[in-house]
Formats: sequence, structure tokens, C-alpha cells
Amino acid sequence: MLRFLGAQFRLQPARMATLGLGLVVAAVAFVLLTAATRTSELHVRGTLRSTFRPAYDVLVRPPGSQTRLERRARLVRPNFLSGVFGGISFGQWHRIERIRGVAVAAPIANVGYILPFGRVTIPITGLVNDAPYQLYRIRQTWVANGGLSRYPRPSLYVYYTPRDRFVNRGAYLPWVETGPGVRPSQPSCSGFSQSGPSQPASPFPPPASQSYLACFPTTAKRFEQTGSVASVNGFLPPSPAFVGTRSDFSLPIYISAIDPVQEAKLVALDRTVVSGRYLRPDEGLSLFREAGTGVGFRAVPILASSRLYVDERLELTIERLRIPPGTDVPRALASGACPRNLVSIPCRNRLGPPRGAWYRDARQFVEALPGAAIARRTIAAPTRAYRGLLKRSAGRRSSEFSPQAYWTTSPVRYRSLGTERLAPIAVRNPPTIWRSAFANYLTPPRDNLDTQFRRLHERVASNLVTAGAAQFSQLRVVGEFDPEKLPSYSPLSKVPLETYYPPVLLPNDDFANRALGGRPLLPNQNLGDYIQQPPLLLTTLRALPAFLKPDNWSRSDGAGSAIPEAQQRAPISAIRVKVAGVKGPDPLSLERIRVVAQRIHEQTSLEVDITAGSSPHPVSISLPAGKFGRPPLLLSEGWSKKGVTVSFLEALDRKDLALFGLILVICGFFLANGAFAAVRTRRAEIGTLLTLGWSQLEVFEAVLGELALVGVLAGLAGSALAAVLVAALSLDFALVNVLYVLPLAVALALVAGLLPAWRAARGSPLDAIRPPVSGGDHARPVRSIARMGLVNLRRLPARALVGGAGLAIGAAALTVLVGIQAAFQGTLVGTVLGNALSVQVRGADFLAIGLTIGLAALSVADVLYLNLKERSAELVTLRTVGWSERELVALVEAEALLLASTGSLAGAAVGVAVGALLLGVPVLALLAGAAITAAGALLAAALASLLPLSQLRRLTPPTVLAAE
Repeated sequence: MLRFLGAQFRLQPARMATLGLGLVVAAVAFVLLTAATRTSELHVRGTLRSTFRPAYDVLVRPPGSQTRLERRARLVRPNFLSGVFGGISFGQWHRIERIRGVAVAAPIANVGYILPFGRVTIPITGLVNDAPYQLYRIRQTWVANGGLSRYPRPSLYVYYTPRDRFVNRGAYLPWVETGPGVRPSQPSCSGFSQSGPSQPASPFPPPASQSYLACFPTTAKRFEQTGSVASVNGFLPPSPAFVGTRSDFSLPIYISAIDPVQEAKLVALDRTVVSGRYLRPDEGLSLFREAGTGVGFRAVPILASSRLYVDERLELTIERLRIPPGTDVPRALASGACPRNLVSIPCRNRLGPPRGAWYRDARQFVEALPGAAIARRTIAAPTRAYRGLLKRSAGRRSSEFSPQAYWTTSPVRYRSLGTERLAPIAVRNPPTIWRSAFANYLTPPRDNLDTQFRRLHERVASNLVTAGAAQFSQLRVVGEFDPEKLPSYSPLSKVPLETYYPPVLLPNDDFANRALGGRPLLPNQNLGDYIQQPPLLLTTLRALPAFLKPDNWSRSDGAGSAIPEAQQRAPISAIRVKVAGVKGPDPLSLERIRVVAQRIHEQTSLEVDITAGSSPHPVSISLPAGKFGRPPLLLSEGWSKKGVTVSFLEALDRKDLALFGLILVICGFFLANGAFAAVRTRRAEIGTLLTLGWSQLEVFEAVLGELALVGVLAGLAGSALAAVLVAALSLDFALVNVLYVLPLAVALALVAGLLPAWRAARGSPLDAIRPPVSGGDHARPVRSIARMGLVNLRRLPARALVGGAGLAIGAAALTVLVGIQAAFQGTLVGTVLGNALSVQVRGADFLAIGLTIGLAALSVADVLYLNLKERSAELVTLRTVGWSERELVALVEAEALLLASTGSLAGAAVGVAVGALLLGVPVLALLAGAAITAAGALLAAALASLLPLSQLRRLTPPTVLAAE
């Protein structure tokens, strides 16, 4: 038998070399794909390991704090803390600390918003001229939401006279203006303010009622006698030559309480301090007495953020007012001041310019003057005001931050608009939530007139002093921290850190992208807006009673305590947990995290989310239009998808197994097709052997032995070639593994040769004289080239089926892969981590599918070549009876296209079914992938037909007769 096999190699070297070359290509391609996939897998696993652990491994929240979408889709919303005030007790926190495996348990307790007064100076020194009396109007507009919302503020006025001076005539007396043209002296700086309302009649009074007038002579030296510039204008100008005014406003600032030790362990907060000091571990309320009063106060220690995440600015338009000629400006500005003087001052109640124009008061006079814009400015007023508050409060007990009241907010409620698309539900808050402790209204930012999505609840501070101690507290800024100095975590697996950063909402369609200029939507000064500011002031849990003691706070309507009993008992809003011994996404670390999370839930009954291995997952937020210019916006918010790393590891293993199996199957089809070709070309030889007395078993052994010997030789050559390619391509694959090419080649040859060898053994001696291809028993006329191509394929159904099956499998795989790419940008879970990993695995995936299509195309070319060779007499006959070369080419191409279209369409249909039913890929994306696949398969078939077509011209009667 060995001599017979050796003779076959000597007598038919071309056939054996062709079969061996195909086996080498298949085996080496499989090894290279395995190496490329292994390299890709190592990169993926390295990415998963480096991004597995975010700021915390487990998030613990109060019962009922998860939304329905979070529970259904295994998500954690980025604003999970907003609207959560209490729900976890100190006892539950300490139980979590004692659980074995818990390395860090960092609690955070939300307090709420306070509204300290912010201020910014507005100089106009460079805009004044030499006119004896000058009046200026500064129009103010808050601009927020990326420039989409505009909130008007009260206009400010400046009175400047380089000719006169201002004199104070004693305590409780107004400053009066005196000079050459002022007879008698006039209280020109008092009329405007005294003719306005004494206190706001609503939380949002008309902007005009809040205007005021600042007065300046040419230099500060012209403020004579007692007093100072501050007593005239209400503030101290930064320099003697200053001319301008000051804008005062309420600045919302959020307060939360932390445990300094646990927070330092969690995010190294103590290393971010840029001035002052960090909060001390046992620091709580400190008592002090105000000098000269004997009244005791409590001081709350505060660590303040150095950054203000508020996207809002103040736009200013400065106008020079046109004063009618002949107007007695000092007398006009004094109108309305006399009725409120405590002592008699020479002035009249109704004063005005000549020509019969009379004014009720100075406010009416100034506001009626027309103006011309002479300058426009934009200032980051919230940031400047916040920095000023910190500067004035640093290192001391300060009334700057002492809250008259503070506000808590409810969570946002959503309306579902479809799969992972939500619309926040708007709410209405009554004006009574802005009541102060002095029976009037506070003046919150006018942003709060805009659309709101959170219920607001006010806690009003007590203004009583009991037993020599005040019921309210003062805040003491002990240090500042920079949140940008916190440890950086991978953006692929980051979890919400809304204690330090606001959630990010990015434009999610072209309209929102144009409206926002491609920038994210950030918080503003609307306490009830969708996005909340992060806490800017952090205190300690020990100081928390200053905000939770029922005696210190009441509701805005005065009915009972403002602090719910549940919050008093359980003031902690969330706990972020790190688990000890976690190295990465290995089974031991995953089990440690799972056990800790399970024990936390069992011992506390709190809601637990495993955040290790999560990744941002975009959720569409349909934000309705605002009342001050903001249009409806479709935004994308990065919620955290839990368990992404584990899902990817499992999917990676399944993908690798599927790819390896796919390549083996395609290689098997390719080799089986080659073995069938070898057997069919030797039909006459095998029939002769059977005639000479060979048994069917001997024929089977001979055919299979030839393929095994081809496999051995191809394996040896393939091992050497694979070693060279692995080294040249720098693939992460041990060179010793290329030795697997030999047994793989032999195994593929034997498996692929079983059916062809069995078919050869079932032959008969008559095969020696039968034609290779014969017509059917019921021949019918063929009226088109396409019909004739179909008939030719049906004459050899087994060969056509083997050639088309490989193309069908490749088409199915490519349909699913392209569908996934089109629907999810390369990932089945739609996360940031998935998008990054898909780039790493995409190359190996498409390499595998490309190899599949390539081998299938070679199988198609083999089928066409064998058909052409076995039907050479038919084709020569057709040429002899008048068929043109073009018609013969069209016949071969028709067979190729029919074979390719049948295989590709069947594979595409299977791919659509698998992708839609098993993987959940959208049908439209799969249909797009199917169309791309069908086009690629037809192109591959067209290229595959080039080899048979190159042999068509060689089929002439002499060559065919010589072969016969």
C-alpha cells in the first residue's frame, strides 16, 4: 500500500501538490487566526483588568431609591444621590464596616442648598467723562444652559458728579450733596432707595423694584466729615478712584456631610486640599461666644470645593442716560427722600426740572431717562462671587455662609418614551417655599421661575436665642479642596461621583448639538432643575445635628418640624464600599465582591449595586422646553451598566469558541471539496482497480491514506511557515504551539477525506468507461444560459452543495457581525467599555470572517474548475456548433453567480434569524448586513470564476481529444 501511495505522488504530483497546498493554507490560516485571536484576547483581558475597578466596588442605597429602569436594565443612574436625604442609619453603616472583606465604607449624608449672598463689583471708571452730572444704567441678564436661557435681573444705576462733594452731617442722617450749584444741600443719594419698596412682596419681585443707585464724586476724598464711601453706596469700593456699582444675588450652594477618614481612604480627598487644612477625624460642632454680646453660637466645620460647576454668566449692558438740559439733577435725585428722614432737612417732597415736568420720586425720574449703550461685558459672576465668599470666610467663623434656611429636593420622576429613553416630569413649587424667618420672602435666583423637575422643601432656621445660645449655626471654612486633583479613574468604567462632579448630559441629536454648540448641558442656579450641582461644602457626620435638630428648624409655613423623623433616625443617603483583596475580574475577586454585597443586603436590608466591572451606558433624556428660551433637547446621559466586565469575559470565551469552530468547519468543507475533486478526477482509475480485484476496503484505505500522507507533508511545511509568520507579525503566541499544525493538518485531512473515500469505495468497475457527467433520464430543452447553468449545477448536487455550504456559513457569520456593527457600533451592550473593546476584537473577528469567505470562494472556484474540466467535451461541442466565446464565458459566470447567490442568500437568511432571535440585534441592521454580505459574496464568486475562465480558451478539439 505504501508503494502504491508513493507511486501516486510520483505519477500525479500536481494533483497531490494542489491538495497539499490547500491543506497548508487552511491549517496555517487556522493557526494564524488562533494567534491573532489570542493576541486580541490578551489585549481585551488587559483592558478589562485595568478598567475593572472604579472608585467603589459596591454602592449601598436606601430601600426604594432605585428607579424602575435601573432595576430592569441593571443600571445605576448618574444622579443617584440627588433627592435622597437619609434612609441609612449610623447603626447600619457600622454593621457594614464590620463585615468581613469590607476595606472602605464611605458614607455621605445630603443636607441641602443654602442661599448665601454673592456679590461682584462692576466698575465703569473708564467710561465716565467731564460732564458735571452723569447717570448710568447697567442692565443685567443671567445667561444659562449654554446660552439658551436668559433671566432678566434688576438694572443698576450709578450717579457720578466730578463737581460736587458728599457730606455726612451726623449719625442716622443721610449723606447730602453740596457744591456750587446745589442750594440748599440735597440728599441726592437717598431719594432713589427710599422711594422703592422696603421688602419684597413675593419671592420674585419685578426686576425694576430691586434696582438701586450708587453715588460717586470724582475721588473718595470728596466724601467729607464722618462716615465713608461704604455708608453711601452700601459697599466698599476697591480703590479711591473707583466708579461703579455692585451686583448682589443669592448663590445656591449644596452641603453634604462625610466621614473624613473613610472619604480619604476612598478617593484620597485629604490629598486634594489646596489651602487651609483637611477635616479632622472627630471634628464636630464647636461652641463660641460673640464678643461683646455674650450670645453663644455653634460653628460647623466646612471643607469647601475650590471649583464651582455652574454654567451661568452675567451679561451687562452699560448705558449713559440722557439728562434733559436744564435739569437740576441733585434736586431730582432727592425727590422722595424727605418723608423718611428722621430729622428735618431742607428739601421739598416734589422736585423736578423746569418746563413743568414733575416726578413723583427719584426712582421714577431715573428709570424714565432714555439711554445709549456705551459698553457690553460678560462676567462669570457665580464663580467670582463664590471665590469672594471663600476669601472672606477662610479660617474663621463667618456669617457669610450662615443659613437663614436650607432646601432639600426630591428625586426626578420619569416618563418612559421607549427603550432607554426617558422624559423627566415637570413639577410646580409654591412661592411659600421661599419664606424667611422674618415673615417676609427671600429672593432666590430668577432661574427658579423656569421649569422645575424636583419638589423643593424648605427648612427655616430659628431666630431665637435661648439661655444665651442661638438656635442657628455659623459655618467655618477650615480648608479648600480641588476636585480635579482626585484620582483619575478610567472613563471606560467610571461610576457616578456626584459628590464632586455633576452628571454630564451630552447632545444626542443634530438639533441639540447645534443648540449647545457641541458642549454638555451643565447645572445652573435653578434648585429644581434636572441637573443638580455637586456639594461645594462638605462637613462631618459629627456636625450633622446642626442641620437635623428639630428645635433649630421649622417648615416654611411654620407648621411643625421640617425634619422628618425617618431622616433624624437615619440621616445617611448612600454608602460607597471597597472590598479587600480585589485584584481584577478574576473568579476569586468576583466572588469576594459578590459575597460582601450579599452580606450587606442580608444584614441591613438595604439596596445593593455591584459597581465593579460596570461601564457608562448612554440613556436618552428628552428634556422639555424651558420658560426662558431653552428649546426641547434630546440629551445622552451616561448611566452605569452593571456587570459589563463579566459579560464581556463570558462573551469573549463564546466568541473565540465560535470563531475557532467556524474556521474548522470552513476548512473541513474546503478540504472535503478538494478530496471530492481528487476522487472524481480518478473515477476511471478507481473503476480499473475494482476491475482488477481490489476490494472496497482497499480502495477506501488507499484514498484515505493518500489524504493522510498529504496531511503529514502539509503539516510539516505548515509548521515551518506558521513559525515564520508568527514571528514576523509579532503575535502573542508561543512558537512551540505551531507544532500543532501537523496533527491539525492530519486530522483535517482524515476527517475531510472520510466521505470522499467512502464514495470512492462505493464505485463500480463500470466507472472506468462511464463519462464523468451525464444527462438526466428526462432531458428537457434549455432556453437560456442562466437555465443551462442551473441544470449543470443540479447534475452534480453533492459537489455544488459542498461548495455553497462554506459560502453560506461565512455569509451567516458576516451578516451577524455587520449587523452588530451597524446597530451597536461593535458591541452588544452599548457601553463605553464595549465600544473600546470592540476596536480590539473587531480586527480578529473580521479576519476570521474574511478567511471564511476566502476559503468559500476558493471552494466555489474549485467546483467551477472541476465542472469545466469534466464537461470539456460538452463545451468544445458547443463551440463547434457555433457558440461564441462570450456565450461560453456567460455560461461559466452564470454557474458561479447561481452558486454564490444561493449560498450567500441562504447564509444571510440564517444570519438574520440568529441575530434577531438569539442575539437581539435589530432587524434593520441585520438586513443591512445581509445586503452587504450578498454583495460581497457575489463579488467573491465573480473573482472565483476568473480561474476557470482562464482555462476556457484552452479547450479546443485537439486538446480535448488528446485527453480522451
